[in-house]
Amino acid sequence: MKLRLYGLLLLVITSWVAGMLIWTSVPSYPPLLEVAVQCDRAAPAWPTSAPLKVMSFNVQYMAGKGYFFYYDVENGPDRRPSVAAVASTLDRVAELIRDESPDLVLLQEINDADDSRTHHVEQLTELQQRLGAAAYPCSAAAWYWKAGLVPHPKIMGAVSMKLVTLSRYSLSAARRHQLPLMDNDFVTRHFYFQRAVLETRLDSDSDTQVAILNTHFDAWGAGSNLMAAQTATTLELLQALDAGNVAWVLGGDFNMLPPDGGRQWQRLARQYDAQTALASLYREYGAVPALEDLTGPDAARWYTHFPNNPQISAPDRTIDYIFYSPQWRLLAGRVRQHDTLDVSDHLPVIAELQLH
Repeated sequence: MKLRLYGLLLLVITSWVAGMLIWTSVPSYPPLLEVAVQCDRAAPAWPTSAPLKVMSFNVQYMAGKGYFFYYDVENGPDRRPSVAAVASTLDRVAELIRDESPDLVLLQEINDADDSRTHHVEQLTELQQRLGAAAYPCSAAAWYWKAGLVPHPKIMGAVSMKLVTLSRYSLSAARRHQLPLMDNDFVTRHFYFQRAVLETRLDSDSDTQVAILNTHFDAWGAGSNLMAAQTATTLELLQALDAGNVAWVLGGDFNMLPPDGGRQWQRLARQYDAQTALASLYREYGAVPALEDLTGPDAARWYTHFPNNPQISAPDRTIDYIFYSPQWRLLAGRVRQHDTLDVSDHLPVIAELQLH
């Protein structure tokens, strides 16, 4: 009898300790957090007389396009990509970056060695090895989903996902800005995404201050105030930069349709709010895609999302954007579609900018 009681007590204690370890494996972020910058001392300052080319790309944690995941479609059969799929997608992403040769690369959904879903591959290190050490000597990263174990039946493992900014030029500082959180129950909220904006400061050869911002807003926020709240928090940050006369560029996956008069919403109404919160950013700032692109006859050229859904055979919506402050003049902007449909469920958005 005593042995049984000891065994039961040991089981209770072990379960409690395991639970506490899992619970405490989820970091708690303050509204503003300074984060480390990795930068080669030889990295040059950006010459302000030169254009600045920016690419924003949600790489879907290097899973590739060969899957229909459980969260993509009802009864989606796939839980995680294979080791081979992660490696080949890293190859393709590196190939695209080399070919496009942007000065700054804003990446969303980068997993690291603590993420079980992608076989504990340190994706940033692997990508930098493929690009070459000299290509992007400076980088910064900020986590927005991290836990030692997510107790979801389709995961049941560690997750560790980041925003990553790569730079050809010297970066002097980086900050993580916490975005409002989805209103889940207490337990789910603890293990859920903690969306953020990663701000990096780009060194220039003049007194010009330049901020580069990288973000990934919540998915599945339609029908709540979440998308408006995350947009409002981001707009406050941009207005603070404006007040300090800081030239900025913001790119990322916003998970919202553009204010195009409801053209895309009419096809996708159930997944998005009828009144997009992005209208406030479009009213204040320049954007790629511009509204005239999204409302013109070639609007499909500006679609940035190709859902993992067997019933969808091509990109069908715009949810990724690059915004820029009034100090910039847009030289060229586009969505790279022609050779990227096999890489991710998102397509790269590219902007070439020149200071006035």
